Amino acid sequence: MDKTFLVIIFQIITVLIFIAIITFLVRFNYALKLEKRISKYSVRYSGKDEELSSFDKVKNVYLNFVKSQRKKIKKMFPTLVSRYDKYSLGSNQKSVDYITHKLVISILAVLFMILAMSIQGMVPNLFQIVLMMVFGFYILDIYLIINIRINKKKIENDMLRAIIIINNAFKSGKSTIQAVEIASKKLPKPIGAEFKKIYEELQYGLSVDTVFDRFAKRVDIEEASYLSSSLTILNKTGGNIVAVFDSIEKTLFDKKKLKEELKNSTTVSKLVVKILLFVPIFFTIIIYLLNPDYFAPFFASPLGYVFLGIILVMFIVYAILLSRIVKVEY
Repeated sequence: MDKTFLVIIFQIITVLIFIAIITFLVRFNYALKLEKRISKYSVRYSGKDEELSSFDKVKNVYLNFVKSQRKKIKKMFPTLVSRYDKYSLGSNQKSVDYITHKLVISILAVLFMILAMSIQGMVPNLFQIVLMMVFGFYILDIYLIINIRINKKKIENDMLRAIIIINNAFKSGKSTIQAVEIASKKLPKPIGAEFKKIYEELQYGLSVDTVFDRFAKRVDIEEASYLSSSLTILNKTGGNIVAVFDSIEKTLFDKKKLKEELKNSTTVSKLVVKILLFVPIFFTIIIYLLNPDYFAPFFASPLGYVFLGIILVMFIVYAILLSRIVKVEY
């Protein structure tokens, strides 16, 4: 019992030291980047980034390694690489690089598990190694899905601004490719990067309706589809492009205004849903703290695990139903 207690104490101390080191390195790296950013506005700044932080050096070495693996990864995983094209949204890296990142994370996850189990005096078996490799390989997908949803939300919020910039360019006599170029320079990422892709595709000779159709499929939002359809119809039937963009601008403005009104009117309902979702978890934690043995029967027999699974499924269904109740389609 004493040996087990000492192992637990050692594990806790190791984790705390590891967290402290990571926190210090992250804050130190942030301070170096902030210093570099501020130094551009000082008298001593020469316009060249002569000194790189340790993080930047390691990052550059790693990125060079990732770039060197592109041809090998394309030959080994051609189908998998094509699936990750959508994750290159707003990023300077190619989709093939994500496969390399996934493999590296998978190896690091296995090494971390071996280190953690060796601290406990245990040796991992083949099943645990394979399970950790699969977990490490797919954990990046969670980040990518969250990142693409965040970028999608940003593009959706900036679409009206993009339409206004393009419309103003048309009113001043600019061509379509010039208007897109202006939008790519004035708009922030990720929508600015998307309009930069549109500008490059127009320079390569693709038609306007084809380019904007590809843009709508990449970002997968309603406003982009509406813009692509309007431009396709305009190219086929002809018409006043300024009037069309005026109509698009008015439509998106009204939709954004309606969205804000609905968001304000459903704030209380969403707060109630969050409270209703938090209450069961809160009382479960309180009961466990007051009486840790209260939930012991769930882990004492296979039937307990079955009931525990049923409870989790019921809670997930409960959360889905609550979110559907307050969701408003517009």
